[in-house]
Amino acid sequence: MKDKEKAKMRRNIVYLKKYLPMYLLFISLYPFGVEDLQGELWKWIKGYEGLYQISNFGRIKSFPRNGTGKEIKILRPRATKMGYLQICLRKNGVRKSYSIHRLVAEAFIPNPENKPEVNHKFGIKFDCYFENLEWSTKAENNEHSIKMGLPKFGIERDVSKLNSEQVRRIRENYKPYDKKYGVTALAKKFNVGTSTIMRVIQGETYKNVD
Repeated sequence: MKDKEKAKMRRNIVYLKKYLPMYLLFISLYPFGVEDLQGELWKWIKGYEGLYQISNFGRIKSFPRNGTGKEIKILRPRATKMGYLQICLRKNGVRKSYSIHRLVAEAFIPNPENKPEVNHKFGIKFDCYFENLEWSTKAENNEHSIKMGLPKFGIERDVSKLNSEQVRRIRENYKPYDKKYGVTALAKKFNVGTSTIMRVIQGETYKNVD
């Protein structure tokens, strides 16, 4: 096994030991009932009106499609290796993954200065309650990470090839084997190698970009 592969395996073990127990506890306590929690508010997710709602607690509500006969339900989030919660939404046969904390921020937190990133104020990455979140710049996010003692990855390195917005566009638009949005096409569009695109999509790099 190569040194890089060994280093990656060690990092993955560290992440699992640090975040998996917290995530399992979180899921065991996660309220999947459709009844509203005290103080819970709901808004349609932009681009998915009539299909999905997001609450200020970070819960995702899925509504039945016409003629399916299914009931409204609360979706189960999944955790990334870094402890962030993600959800997969489907529309017109296309599935896309989104960071739940960003969906909450876009729905419930004003962003008059158009800051590009969402920061977890208390450093608890799977806590998507809106009062735990704030819009920030890359510099503010990096400074907060240092103060909280959080690890730095991806765009926080001086040798970064992509900015935050480019990383988000790659992850949101990627479609396997697609001529326009496949790995090769995205690599050409953003002037990077295909390996860079794959690492971005798989979450191996730019892990602090939501």
